[in-house]
Amino acid sequence: MRDFTTDRLLLLLSSLKSAGYGFTTVAGYLHDLPSPAVILRHDVDARPVNSLRCAEMENRLGISGTYYFRTVSKAWDEGVIREIHRLGHEIGYHYEDLAVAGGRFERAIENFGRNLARLRHLAPVETICMHGSPLSKYDNRLLWERYDYRDFGITGEPYLDIDFNK
Repeated sequence: MRDFTTDRLLLLLSSLKSAGYGFTTVAGYLHDLPSPAVILRHDVDARPVNSLRCAEMENRLGISGTYYFRTVSKAWDEGVIREIHRLGHEIGYHYEDLAVAGGRFERAIENFGRNLARLRHLAPVETICMHGSPLSKYDNRLLWERYDYRDFGITGEPYLDIDFNK
């Protein structure tokens, strides 16, 4: 089913493609940026079926993006995650472990490892991106002041590894 939002997104993506822009995932950017390029990233905070519809549309256009999944029940749908990966999109972890752990770093890093493994059971995960957790006083990125996500086989985190001024 198409709606106003879907039609506008289709128009935007088609227009960018027609203008000569390449599309890349976050991992793709970190490895080799096409020029000019759009880094296509989606945060799946809720309604994963809507993300699947978007992934299907992008696939029909020959476009790949990154879909960052939270591990909360309203965002977690194993069938959707697998299908989005099958369509050629990157799957990433939309982590919020420091906020969930109430600022307790040791508990947060244990949860991070467990949640990352759970997601990797469904699809390869090369990048992560923090969830803002607006109701928490903890910035999830602070986890990486004490730990290194590369120890988990992670290539990058957009807020930490992409210079948005370039």
